[in-house]
Amino acid sequence: MGCGASKAAVANDPLLLDGKGSDQKSGNGPSSNVFGLLSLTRGLTADGAITVGGSENSAGGMYGFDGKFGVAGGENGASGTGGAGVGKFGVGGGGKNGSSSIQPINSESSVKVVTVVRPLMDHEKGCEDIVKILPPGKIELPKKQNGSGTEDKYPFEFDRVVRVTSPEVSKELYAALVLPVVERFCQGFNATVLAYGQTGSGKTYTMGTSCNSKDVLAPDPTGVVPRSLKVLFSYIQIASQSYDITLKAQYVEIYNENVLDLLSTETSGKNGTSKLDIRERPDGDVYVEGACEINVKSREEVARILDQGNTKRSTAAHKMNSESSRSHAIVTLTMEQRAKISSAQKIPADLRFLRSKLNLVDLAGSERVKDTGASGDRFSEGVSINKGLMELGNVINALTEGKKRSHVPYRNSKLTRLLQDSLGGNSETLFVACVSPADKNHEQTLNTLRYASRARAIRNNLRLNNKLSPEEELEYLRTLVQQLQSENDQLKTRLAKTGL
Repeated sequence: MGCGASKAAVANDPLLLDGKGSDQKSGNGPSSNVFGLLSLTRGLTADGAITVGGSENSAGGMYGFDGKFGVAGGENGASGTGGAGVGKFGVGGGGKNGSSSIQPINSESSVKVVTVVRPLMDHEKGCEDIVKILPPGKIELPKKQNGSGTEDKYPFEFDRVVRVTSPEVSKELYAALVLPVVERFCQGFNATVLAYGQTGSGKTYTMGTSCNSKDVLAPDPTGVVPRSLKVLFSYIQIASQSYDITLKAQYVEIYNENVLDLLSTETSGKNGTSKLDIRERPDGDVYVEGACEINVKSREEVARILDQGNTKRSTAAHKMNSESSRSHAIVTLTMEQRAKISSAQKIPADLRFLRSKLNLVDLAGSERVKDTGASGDRFSEGVSINKGLMELGNVINALTEGKKRSHVPYRNSKLTRLLQDSLGGNSETLFVACVSPADKNHEQTLNTLRYASRARAIRNNLRLNNKLSPEEELEYLRTLVQQLQSENDQLKTRLAKTGL
């Protein structure tokens, strides 16, 4: 389904952002917006298609994690209502002759958490499935046999709990929770999708970071990274009518507390990767100094980059996983959007420049030596992995202490330093907790759920990234003047030819 999709096709699509596929006149379908950018992301669907344009007199749609994100209406339509949480921004305005409700976007946003329960694996034959799911967001574990304490069960509640039994379930999960995060990135906000869980719990499969070119370019890709790329480039194709867009890709791993550039062509370091340092800009933005950032203009180019990086990523076999990730991997996409001269008059000043960052994070799994049978290098790697995850837990604990919080130990590990924006900073963040349902993994699954429950209490300070530095603004204005002069000269030439 593309831009020219019929209303009937839209109404029957179960993966629209509001999850309802409703007709426009109900006020819940894709909407139009004279400003261009916001309307484009309203129509994104999980399969990467875009629908643009609201019907006459239709009200703005409502969607988001809380189902109440105000978007723009069609011709003569009013803008949608803003709800609580993420939805309270009420971004967008009416279409032609409609009302506008552009507001400053700077607000608190809670970390969203989804728990993904994978099926029992071959090496878990004979194990009992002990996970009980109470849709849409509750999960229970029984008391461990011979365990101490008075609890007869361990209940948890998250934004969504899903037992992944088929690709269709994964697709619906993406539409419900991951897609709004990618939308945020398109709108000019920083965003993060982060997968956590014990080794062998399905993190890399869920994220799709180990995908090859064929996986990325599949008509119906699986995994967060491949699906997000399809949606993103569908958005760019349409938004490029109004914006000059630059997209850069970076791929690094944290291995034994060293940050390694998986895209580097240098020959130093492990597997020919170069060791890098983490720095902080004056505005608080944390970045990897010296990491390759490659301009990309298509899914094909990103697919080649992922192939290149995955050949260097650290993996090894142990008892619980034949291809265990021995490092934390982070794919970072940075996008700049600058309004074209021809579109600048139609776009509010606050939306003429947007810079955003999307972190797609595949954490190495927590490990117990008695389960993995690790020794030598594998043992050392496991110790480093667990240390980084422990420090991540310390950061999460510090962020959820509320007013009692005096210090957040971001600098205690490379992982927490790189995730400083994602946890407690300027980012829309989705935490994906991956768990095994097997009874033998009861303790590890319980630890993951407790970890995720604390993460859900984190509040980030989300803000629109629409400010140019003085130097950037001056350069932008110079370019603008040059383009206007060029257009003026072309117009004079055409008028001269007509004799006017």
